[in-house]
Amino acid sequence: MKNLLRLVIFLILPITVCAQNTDIDSLYSEAMKEYELENYKNASEKFQIITEKKGLDSLSTTALYNGACIFALAKQNETAVKILDYLASNRFYSNYKHITSDTDLNNIHSEQKWKSLIEKVAENKKTEPERLRKKIKTELFKAKEIVLAENGKLWGENIWSDNILVLGFDNTIYTTKPLQDSKTNDSIIYYKKIPKNTLGFSNAAQKYNGKEYAVVLTNYLDDNSATIIHELFHVLQHKHISLNGNPIQYLDNYDAREWLRLEYQALRNSLNFIDKQASKSKIDKYIKDASLFRKLRQTKYQEFIEKEIEIETSEGLANYTGFILSTYQNKYQKVIREIDQREKAETYTRPFPYATGPAYGLIFDYLKLEWKQGLDKTYNFLDIYETQYLKKKIKINKHTIRCAQKRNNFKTIHKQELVRKIENEKIINYYTDIFINKPTLTVSLIDSLYGRTFDMNGTVTLKNKGIVFAMIKGVDGSKNNFGNFTTKGDEKLGVSGVLYSFDGKIFTFPKPIEIEKNRIIGEYYEIELNKGWEIIKINDKGDLEIVKKKECRVGKGESHP
Repeated sequence: MKNLLRLVIFLILPITVCAQNTDIDSLYSEAMKEYELENYKNASEKFQIITEKKGLDSLSTTALYNGACIFALAKQNETAVKILDYLASNRFYSNYKHITSDTDLNNIHSEQKWKSLIEKVAENKKTEPERLRKKIKTELFKAKEIVLAENGKLWGENIWSDNILVLGFDNTIYTTKPLQDSKTNDSIIYYKKIPKNTLGFSNAAQKYNGKEYAVVLTNYLDDNSATIIHELFHVLQHKHISLNGNPIQYLDNYDAREWLRLEYQALRNSLNFIDKQASKSKIDKYIKDASLFRKLRQTKYQEFIEKEIEIETSEGLANYTGFILSTYQNKYQKVIREIDQREKAETYTRPFPYATGPAYGLIFDYLKLEWKQGLDKTYNFLDIYETQYLKKKIKINKHTIRCAQKRNNFKTIHKQELVRKIENEKIINYYTDIFINKPTLTVSLIDSLYGRTFDMNGTVTLKNKGIVFAMIKGVDGSKNNFGNFTTKGDEKLGVSGVLYSFDGKIFTFPKPIEIEKNRIIGEYYEIELNKGWEIIKINDKGDLEIVKKKECRVGKGESHP
């Protein structure tokens, strides 16, 4: 099971459901902790509650597989086989190599149904390519139908473009138009395998063969067209405006986080009461609370507002557009779950617009504001609210702050953030030692066509230095830069990390432990250098730098020795 644990972090979007005052996400985390401690009986008891309350259909494939391993280790073989059979029959689970080699499942190999179970998995593996192509075709044309029917009503332009690639984890790309050397079974979906590190494994607008494409990972196709539309929006938006995509460093400051969490709570309350069709005065109160907390934060940190507005215009509006045009039945509750997810993140510097964008978008739509003015401008949510709805500036005084705090769970949030402040300071001290006090390896980018895939929930800011990414992968799309790299091992804050400068030009790595030809190996990273690059020592401290090799020029009448 251990190979699948990291997928829970990066691929599963948790939905919070309350049952008998127990948060299912927390219970799942507890079950996994018991698994790590080899307390399999305790883990199985917790997982049993999860399956009883949510049912198999509501749980992710990764969570179900992990649960089957727990039950097998707890010698509850019948339950383990039942879950795996469900995965093979209903979810077309196809990882034959993993399921047959996973030692967590050794106890069920003697079960009568084991042979038929793995035969199903083997068959699923065989039929997977055709099923995947069929699914991709279905989901792409479902999204296309939605967007063409919408016909530019939202932003004044049609969002659909054939410049869309669905990327599989085996580096196969799928699209609706022929590509050089692509194959097709139906003249509708075309596919081809591309070299490793051609594209980053992330949902993003990315360059491929000189053109910008909306890239969507195959495991994000089951979200009611939201991600496809989100990435198509980026491709269209980029034709009009270039926006900041880097994290906003101040949002991990203690007071900024506290204000943002209070804003999240007020937004949740606003959306909940809109969904329940509560009185307008009640809804107005919470919308104003959210804007008040935002104003407190942005007033103190004015120097960051421009970049903050840019990233909200980019990711916030893309997420809003994806949700609003998706086939999700209850958009308000979907956005509330998005706020829940982003609030749980270890860092707020990059994830925040995915929550604030759709939240303010839905609220402005509810208030019937004419707030969407095209794609060639930035959107300041506080200014829109004050000028278009209130028709005046929000006044800040101790009384209004105190009342807003009381309505939005201030005591609990304040207590939690005090604890987090201490933990965050430990993490910052850890990275300060690694990237400032100890020798490092740095490299500068030659051009900006360098792809980055990272866990936005695992970053921390080092003042005046840059942003540390606990999990990040770099892809040299232009082949003009130094090469490719990836973090590895236990990729989490306080353990692994690569420092990225605020101007987006320099990567800093902890000093490597091994250099083998074009491979540079660190404790938690690995770099593959392109030809023509080398490592040099730059000072007595032991700092290293990756640089382009100097060409050896031969003058007239001279020859190489």
